[in-house]
Amino acid sequence: MPPKTDGTVGLNNYLQALGRPAALNWLETQAGPEQAPTWTCIAKIDGVEYGRGQGGRKFIARDAASDQALARLRSEAGS
Repeated sequence: MPPKTDGTVGLNNYLQALGRPAALNWLETQAGPEQAPTWTCIAKIDGVEYGRGQGGRKFIARDAASDQALARLRSEAGS
């Protein structure tokens, strides 16, 4: 099993530490049948897409997008 990453909580905490929690916005779409949907969540920071995730549940898609966004933010910050 792969190690658990920071997910949505980690992204929120990171932005809070920067004093920028309001910079994060979400685009969320659901496709497929109600009983077996596929969620796509896009994390946008200052209107720029930083992460995108998909999953059978919204929290899974959101965590995947958060992990991508957090990795990009850390890379840009050099940490």
